Amino acid sequence: MIQGGLIGLVFLLSISFSDDIRVVDMVVNSYTEECVGEREGNCLLVQEGDHIGTDNWSLFYYEDSIEGFDYEPGYIYHLKVKKKKIKNPPMDGSSISYRLVRIMSKEKV
Repeated sequence: MIQGGLIGLVFLLSISFSDDIRVVDMVVNSYTEECVGEREGNCLLVQEGDHIGTDNWSLFYYEDSIEGFDYEPGYIYHLKVKKKKIKNPPMDGSSISYRLVRIMSKEKV
C-alpha cells in the first residue's frame, strides 16, 4: 500500500516538474528596440514556437534576459532555451526564467 502511494507521489511530482520546465526553440533578431511601458530600456526581438519564421516578433526585456546568452547586435540567433516557471515571482519581475541550452546558429546580417 505504501509503495503504491510512493509511486503515485513520484508520478504527480514528475508531472508538475515537467509543466514548470520546457526546452523551446527561440530566434533572436539582429537588432533591439526601445521598450516603453512598465519599464524602459532596450529589448531583444524574439520569436518562439509557431511564430518562428513569421513577421511576428515579441519584445524581450534585457533584464529578463537569457542566462548564459551574450547578445551581439548584427546577428540572428537560433537558440534552444530552457524556460522555467518561477514560483512566487517578484511583483515587478517575470514569472519565467530563461537559460541558454545551446546556440543552434548565429548568422551575420
